[in-house]
Amino acid sequence: MQKVRFYTTILLMTLCFQSIIMAEAPKFSANIFKNGTLVYSDDFDGAYNKKWWGGNRKDRKIEDGKLIIFPRFKTKDEAMKVLKRDHHLGLDPTVHLNKIPEKFVCHLRFKYVTDTDKKTGPVLQIGHHMISLAYLDGGGHSIAVPKGPRFTDKKSNMKINEWIDLIIEYELGKILISVNGHSKTIENKAVTIINPKDKHGPRFSFKHRIASPKSQIVFDYVRLWSVEE
Repeated sequence: MQKVRFYTTILLMTLCFQSIIMAEAPKFSANIFKNGTLVYSDDFDGAYNKKWWGGNRKDRKIEDGKLIIFPRFKTKDEAMKVLKRDHHLGLDPTVHLNKIPEKFVCHLRFKYVTDTDKKTGPVLQIGHHMISLAYLDGGGHSIAVPKGPRFTDKKSNMKINEWIDLIIEYELGKILISVNGHSKTIENKAVTIINPKDKHGPRFSFKHRIASPKSQIVFDYVRLWSVEE
């Protein structure tokens, strides 16, 4: 009888745990698409996910529910001694979110942090060296499509050292980018995240571009859905 009660208790606990997980699963929300399959969700309160972020090097850590990216090296001399080159020295944080689906919806919250007075520099490349999201001097953001249109929006008030609430919805030829609630939809044949020269496949490239030992890229959460419709 005690064994029956024990296994019944375990079963109930398992069902409760599963129901909690299902209740907390992020709900799909989009403007362009109606349905999506959640492929990655992270609040950074568990282990580092190398499948999506690459190898767990010394320039990154999870702390207090945040994924924090640091410069690989503090000085040029240190970097050149290790890397045996004089370029791409890792004096500013850089990280890639990999395995981006062919069609997708992505919600994420992040910020670029620096101790300098620079107001521009960091960029998010949606597709490596493809569609870029960058800061405007004085606040706001710009969107640039290679061999395509370029847009600016000062009303988003995007600034370094402040959180960015970002939504991206994409399919070939069309992209919606929402920054702090300010959205722009671009339909153009030049809209693509596919870079034939990138051997790692479609990915997001977060590049800080402000060299300082105290520069960081900080992520609060990420949600990524694959769209098949």
